Amino acid sequence: MSITKIATAFLLPLLATAAQLPDLRTEPIGGGSVFFVKNTSAQPLTAYLIELVGYPGSSYSLWQDEISAEPIPPGGEKRIQVTNMTAGAVPDYVKLTAAIFADGSTAGVPEKVTQFIDRRRAVLATTRDLISRLEKGATKEDLMKWADSLQPMGKAKLTVNHTAAKSLITETAAKPAGEALATLRASEKALATSKPVL
Repeated sequence: MSITKIATAFLLPLLATAAQLPDLRTEPIGGGSVFFVKNTSAQPLTAYLIELVGYPGSSYSLWQDEISAEPIPPGGEKRIQVTNMTAGAVPDYVKLTAAIFADGSTAGVPEKVTQFIDRRRAVLATTRDLISRLEKGATKEDLMKWADSLQPMGKAKLTVNHTAAKSLITETAAKPAGEALATLRASEKALATSKPVL
């Protein structure tokens, strides 16, 4: 293998992660906070993580994955209203810590980016499992029992992946089976073809 090919093989992964984090503005509102996420990249923004970083005695995170919805286009801005009032009260502590773009490039804290990609894998696996269970006739009660089985033991907390899976299961259980299957199949297709490859 030539030196050029070797250098290219090492540089491509670095270039794929050389994207810039989107801009974030946080404002307080009555009963909550509003995040404004502006995509400053040339690529559509498909996922991002907003966190309260370094604020004593409190934590907050919002995992926003637009893979099954509309990504934020280049130059576009999305307004997200949440009920958390701390974020709006201390906007200097609110940070965008990870971002994933449509071409597979990423930005932010490497561990957070890896955690987000792992979370997508977990959501894809749960989506496929939900499709299989619904096709076999699972009822709302069956799905809720499954969601309840994801409860932590003792004082342990649910992991990010378990929390995402549990949320997906309970959202699915709340829909009529036909509607749920259609939504899950569209989501499965979007996740399976997303970048970076899962």
